[in-house]
Amino acid sequence: MKKTALMIAFLVVCGALLMGQGVTLKLLFYSPELTDQYNDMAKQYKAETGNTLDMTVLQSDYPTVLRARLNSGDIPDVFMSSAYADNDTYKDYVYDLTDQDFMKKIEPTALTGVTVNGRVIGYPFLVQSHSFIYNKKIFADAGITTLPRTIREYEAVAQKLQAKGIQPFATGYKEWWVLPQTAWQVLAPIKDSFGGDYAKFVDKLNSGELKFSNIKEMANVFDVLDLIKKYGGSKPLESDFNDQCSALATGKVAMIHQGNWAEDTIRKTTPGIDIGFLLGPTGNDPTKAGLMFDSNQTIRVAKDGKNLKAAVAWLRWLTTSDYGKKWIPDKIKQLSPIIGAKASTAELAQATVALLGKKAPSYSWYYQRFPSGLEQGLGLILQGYCAGQTDRQQTLDALDAEYAKIANASK
Repeated sequence: MKKTALMIAFLVVCGALLMGQGVTLKLLFYSPELTDQYNDMAKQYKAETGNTLDMTVLQSDYPTVLRARLNSGDIPDVFMSSAYADNDTYKDYVYDLTDQDFMKKIEPTALTGVTVNGRVIGYPFLVQSHSFIYNKKIFADAGITTLPRTIREYEAVAQKLQAKGIQPFATGYKEWWVLPQTAWQVLAPIKDSFGGDYAKFVDKLNSGELKFSNIKEMANVFDVLDLIKKYGGSKPLESDFNDQCSALATGKVAMIHQGNWAEDTIRKTTPGIDIGFLLGPTGNDPTKAGLMFDSNQTIRVAKDGKNLKAAVAWLRWLTTSDYGKKWIPDKIKQLSPIIGAKASTAELAQATVALLGKKAPSYSWYYQRFPSGLEQGLGLILQGYCAGQTDRQQTLDALDAEYAKIANASK
């Protein structure tokens, strides 16, 4: 009996090893606002497989920490990055997922940002959208029935709200990352000048043949930033992401520029709030007002990670298991890149689908094609402009200098 019991125990251990159980995967992620959702997924994964996800979730200095770990050899099994330009930044570290069977279950359009020369080198995590979010009750109470699409129309709405004692915007200008997202949405139709190809536009910037100071549409960018600042309260540089969400949720302001990731934070303050997306102005042509829509947040598997097979198995589980297919729409409450995934019940996700269904202009997150490491620098320059430290021409010169410095360093 003892021998039989020992044999059974031995077989159980061997079976567990063959199934990959007992493995600890090291993950380096950002988006700390999703920490609860990450932990829920890790708990479920361990319950189903026996494997542990050792997750480090950062926001500040994430790229710096990631590069330091990669350079030191302390390589996480799985890490996050952006798509587009980060394909080149991390090309020497990532595993090619092209031939993995589960990748066929990802929406082809979501793979655009992680495909290089026909090879898929990243896993699209979320499909996200950003533009102006508005409080529908405030708009209705103010008698605003026609939603704005142009800069002039946005100003008219802001004046009407202000006349009724309502602050139109919470700026978020304390956050450097809010400014590029706001600014580059205004510039989104620039692709029309390059045959509809953002890659050609960015190539011109990278080569120095094109500069921000030569782009006449940058005037629209400044006009929108000025508009938000003018109607964004007395201390626009003291408003951050949490302030934006709280102010919108409590009815203090009517609009914020943010993405669908803000909904959960907004609803923590006011669960029953009725919100929606406005099409962002790109000038005074209402037909070009649109929504930024893309899959940019990317999961990468380290090709030299200590647990490569287990890391790929985790992605397969995330894509094909009952829990994995529901995780994004049910827990994160955003749009999933998985083909056939259930629709999210989140209001901003539904608003995105509705706008796209009505053929509203949607623009990719083309600014993620800019050289890696550039986003924060440009954001800080725009922050300086909004603080009144530089005028428009000085800001354009600073943007050109920063772009040239990073672009040349990456060649």
